[in-house]
Amino acid sequence: MLEMTESSPVTAREKRFYPTAFLSIIRPQNCIIGGLTVIAGVAMAYRMAEVGGSIANFLPLFIYGYITYFFVAAGGNVVNDIFDVEVDRINRPHRALPSGRMTIRQAWIYVVFLSMTGLLFAILTGPYSALIVFCFLIIGYAYAAKVKTLGLAGNFMVAFSFAFGILYGAFAYGETIGLPLATAIPTPHWLFFFTAFLILQARETIKGAEDVEGDRARDVRTIARVYGYNVSAAVAASLNFIGVLSYILIWILGFASWDLWPLLLLGAAIVIGAGIAPLTGPDNKRALLIGSTLDKVGALVGLIAFVIIPLYAILI
Repeated sequence: MLEMTESSPVTAREKRFYPTAFLSIIRPQNCIIGGLTVIAGVAMAYRMAEVGGSIANFLPLFIYGYITYFFVAAGGNVVNDIFDVEVDRINRPHRALPSGRMTIRQAWIYVVFLSMTGLLFAILTGPYSALIVFCFLIIGYAYAAKVKTLGLAGNFMVAFSFAFGILYGAFAYGETIGLPLATAIPTPHWLFFFTAFLILQARETIKGAEDVEGDRARDVRTIARVYGYNVSAAVAASLNFIGVLSYILIWILGFASWDLWPLLLLGAAIVIGAGIAPLTGPDNKRALLIGSTLDKVGALVGLIAFVIIPLYAILI
């Protein structure tokens, strides 16, 4: 009788279903914004190739690519939370898993559903594109399971995951119109990729300084934990400043119209601010939060620029 009494609450709790937990755990805002990288990648590739007819002909590719990124990124976010549950009990106890609103078993079932849905839509963009997405899924799971604890390598994976959509969009477009796969990704895509990658790498470095206490629970070897707050702030600043340079090169090399100079100045100013903020207080929570937030906003401005640049060239 005692054994049944003790197990009953657990059984009842596992049977509960919290719809909001299934929404919050995928970080929908990040998936929605990240999906725009694929749209941007396809649009810029269309502009650079100047073949394939009207851009309206590629509406299915825009849709399938966006949905693919959304579900793959959502699945990756859930996997990340599964392996991070102990850290989140300290840093973010309100999240779905540490708060008990979702069980680990439910989370893994959700991962399978999200990942399979993403792969299904990836197949619609092309077999080689789907293969790339599949490899990306495996890498994402490896990151969550082990690589994240390696600090810099873990940050690398987070930054790559967001910027990956730009390259995926170009590759999917190239496969659709029959371009040689080795040359399917044009130069401006690489510049935007490096811009986004460096900025997000900087943001992850700053977040590592914010989460030092919780990262001890999983022995995550971030730059802040291993080398200290000052080195972390210096690395974040360097990454941001190099990211700005990569962003400026897009205009200097003629891939963007100078009519769009407000986007250049706005994006550069925000990211420079993100680089400076942590330097004013490497261990100051407020300064770190400002730097992290500015990096996120800067990445969004850059993404918007990458969507507008090809559309402006096409429509003008």
